[in-house]
Amino acid sequence: MQAGRLLALSLMALAIAGCDQELDANTTDGKELFNYHCAGCHKESGTGSFLEGIPANRTTQLTEKQVTQLILHGKSQMPDMPAFSQLSEQQARNIAQYLLRTLAEK
Repeated sequence: MQAGRLLALSLMALAIAGCDQELDANTTDGKELFNYHCAGCHKESGTGSFLEGIPANRTTQLTEKQVTQLILHGKSQMPDMPAFSQLSEQQARNIAQYLLRTLAEK
């Protein structure tokens, strides 16, 4: 009986630990980066949340360069949009490309 409880607790701890994984800081995969940094507000689909005032970024009219700059530096007229200065230019560009080329087509 005690061994069963120990096994159950061990499996639960392992499952919980797997849910809190950090993103590899060197990843350049646009989808992975979008899901980690953007999907919390804009959702994985890029549809945002109208009731919370979070825009659907998959329908943006911004260019790839403008989205990249917005990701890296934020915008004073959008105080709720954080700047992700820890990302490289390439990582931000890959997020923009994923958003504009993949999510926009769905």
